[in-house]
Amino acid sequence: MIKITIKETAEVTGGELISSSPDEIVSGFSIDSRTVKPGQLFIAVKGENFDGHDFISEAFRAGAKGFIVSCLSKENRETPPGHVIVVNDTVSAMGKLAGYIRSRKDLPVVCIAGTNGKTTVKDILSHILSVKFRVLASKRSYNNIIGLSLTLFELEDAYDMVILEVGTNHPGEIEELGKIARPNTAIITNIGRAHLESFGCKKDIFNEKASLLKYLSDGGKVFLNGDDPFLKDIDLKAMSKIFFGISKNSDYWINRISQGLSGYDFSVNNESYFVPLDGVHNVYNAAVSVTVAKELGVSYKDIKERLNSISLSGGRLEKSRVNGRMFINDAYNANPDSFECALRVLKDNYNNGKTVVVAGDMLELGDNSSLFHRLIGRDIAGKEINYLVTLGNKAGEIAEGAIEAGMSEGNVVKAKDHQDAARILKEITDLGSTILLKGSRSTKMEEVLRCFISSYTS
Repeated sequence: MIKITIKETAEVTGGELISSSPDEIVSGFSIDSRTVKPGQLFIAVKGENFDGHDFISEAFRAGAKGFIVSCLSKENRETPPGHVIVVNDTVSAMGKLAGYIRSRKDLPVVCIAGTNGKTTVKDILSHILSVKFRVLASKRSYNNIIGLSLTLFELEDAYDMVILEVGTNHPGEIEELGKIARPNTAIITNIGRAHLESFGCKKDIFNEKASLLKYLSDGGKVFLNGDDPFLKDIDLKAMSKIFFGISKNSDYWINRISQGLSGYDFSVNNESYFVPLDGVHNVYNAAVSVTVAKELGVSYKDIKERLNSISLSGGRLEKSRVNGRMFINDAYNANPDSFECALRVLKDNYNNGKTVVVAGDMLELGDNSSLFHRLIGRDIAGKEINYLVTLGNKAGEIAEGAIEAGMSEGNVVKAKDHQDAARILKEITDLGSTILLKGSRSTKMEEVLRCFISSYTS
């Protein structure tokens, strides 16, 4: 990590310092008492189901040099367990520290925004760019203030590029993340239907994503999906816009798309590539990664070779063969657009045996939640998928939509829980069946696969 003293940490966070050695160097920051390393400061974050302040003693025993807290007991104030910095809000303090660490290092920072595809683009792009650069990239889907801060806390002199995801579930979040990251390069993948409970409509989602660009550095570039109706006409006169898409007016034109047995062949500006991933939406994710890599000076040969060997983070169209059945775990999250993409993959690639969708709730869709769930049900029926298993109250409306669109009621089953869903799958599937698991993150649809493996494999 970039060197920072206890005193600097207190000054950056605006906290009250209780310390006898303020000039000591901090070796890092952690929010997990189970993995905190000696010499680090433990940041006591309050979550929905836990409070980091309850684990201060555990972190101290693990070697934490000190703590960033929002409250302090009388005992710890009188005899502090190492250095203590008291702040108003520990999550806000993380963001301030991350922004300070970013400001200390002059290097390219790429920020990826968009409703769908952020993690996939991050995975593909970092894999390609690592052939030329030492890349620090967000882990998993670290795209909120905590995740982005944890990524920047790892920044050190060994790296010469950072790739970050920036996500949102409430207004103002992306602007806050942009202020911390201050990117040189920005990517907006698309504007889709997600978090409508907070934003109301796609225009509001567009404005939220575009707020990232307020903090794009002078001379920076923004890469935009030219096929997205909100992005193609974006008014950004003061910065360099680069469009990718199937429109011939795109700066980087995607064409000659053809599906093979294990992925897609496609061209960008008439240079041919192959991406070993299911789903035509991943052609877009690959194409923008190619586009950015080209602009950053990576050769065609290196891009093509690296793209051929890409694999995705877990939970994204992740395939597992269990007892002769193919499970497609796409349970990382769900909104109407990503659900439709997953259904298209199931329909286009796995039609030689029974097809089953195990659908969980899609959350944060606002007033139109019922409509969106019913539309997914209609889409499932229209794709002639054999069985639908639903899990959750909102997912029940997916079942209703499918039946309304003509799916046989006998082929639509509502499960009580993950274990029950696994039992139902055992009864309705056979060798050669393909099962798609899809739902919002909190529904943990991957647990259906875990239950199936533990109960029905030897």
